[in-house]
Amino acid sequence: MHFNFDMALSRLMDEEYDPFLLRAAGKSELNCSIPSILEFPNFMRKKSIIYTVVCIFLSFYLFIMLAIVCDDYLVPAMERLCYSLRMSYDVAGATFLAASTSAPELFVAFVGTFITKGDIGIGTIVGSSVFNVLGIGAVCGICTGVTSKLDWWPITRDTIWYLISICALFYVLYDSAVNVWEAVGLVILYAIYLIGLIFDRKIQSICRTVDNDRDMIDENPLEREEEPLKSFKETVCGHPEKEDSVWRKIWWGIKYPAVILLAITTPSARSIFFLSMLLAVIWISIISYFVTWFLTVVGYNIGIPDSIMGLTILAVGTSVPEIVASYIVAKKGYGSMAMCNAIGSNTFDIFICLGLPWFVAALIFSDTIKVHSSGLTITTGMLVGTALVLFISFLITKFVLGKVVGWISLVAYALFVAAAIYFEIRLLKKTCDIESPKYAYLNKEAAN
Repeated sequence: MHFNFDMALSRLMDEEYDPFLLRAAGKSELNCSIPSILEFPNFMRKKSIIYTVVCIFLSFYLFIMLAIVCDDYLVPAMERLCYSLRMSYDVAGATFLAASTSAPELFVAFVGTFITKGDIGIGTIVGSSVFNVLGIGAVCGICTGVTSKLDWWPITRDTIWYLISICALFYVLYDSAVNVWEAVGLVILYAIYLIGLIFDRKIQSICRTVDNDRDMIDENPLEREEEPLKSFKETVCGHPEKEDSVWRKIWWGIKYPAVILLAITTPSARSIFFLSMLLAVIWISIISYFVTWFLTVVGYNIGIPDSIMGLTILAVGTSVPEIVASYIVAKKGYGSMAMCNAIGSNTFDIFICLGLPWFVAALIFSDTIKVHSSGLTITTGMLVGTALVLFISFLITKFVLGKVVGWISLVAYALFVAAAIYFEIRLLKKTCDIESPKYAYLNKEAAN
């Protein structure tokens, strides 16, 4: 049944409606874009300084909790998995670690496809993809204090596959519709990528024209299993029993509830590493959802336009698992694993987080999936450009992950954000005010 905007607007004068989610039936009635805050529960939608302060505090604490999850459970479980499967760390970073840290995006994609019936977040994936490449490059290069010599092969391999995924996304979205064959094509491409990783050592032997085994860093877990590694707690948080600093003790006390909660709900990676990794992924998905929600509330309350918030706050919020995991493994000396996680997460986001929900939806509904593809050419150009900037920075430094790569990535990311914000503000519509009368149709009647 067609939604009558005028009727809903007139009924607003007689009774109060609960704003929920903007449906496609009413989008044409507005001259503004959909606020991101409507993608989350109805709680905390009214502007309040109390909500802002509470959400900032909760976001900060969830960042701490996420760091503990990655450092104490996900990364150790990944190390055990690599040792059990005799897998190199760069392959693990591009597959298991990338899939684990991208679990929130996959969850949101399925929710967007089958529950909210809206756009499943192409813009969010684009924003987080740019941050994954340049933001994580900046964090690992500048903040870790560790300079790592990387092998050129895994970086080149994953960059090529990331560029392939961007081209595939451009082809699929060019007509603003996705059919079942296009969706399954994305999934098949990821399967081919995985097959290539299975035979990675053989492919390397064919592609390498010079024997540079002495020059490249060997991240073979079989040889580094017993190597003592500093953890995130030791390098960043510290231990109260080793340091007498009052601030260290206070810091330890702040994060102690999170440590206890995770210890109760998640087994140690030394006992059941597969279950530990699975529960860590679940925790990462839950924490990432709440971090993104709270950051959205903060942005809405302080008046940041959605066009800017989606490229900055929300992009960082959805990339929190990748940031923390990459920082930790880079700090431990696994530079290739950190960067392969950053690039591999983007490949996973496009092929699986977009392709798999589209494929399932096309099978269930037996129809093409309508998607938004405005500004697709510019978006594709930005994705390709950021990938090339990171790769060229590695070529300049001869594949050394350090401050040079970090600063190049940081400057490039700042330029991207500035250009993207300019494009959004000039060409896209302003964000609707959810407290205005015209949002009367965002009620339960509109949901039907």
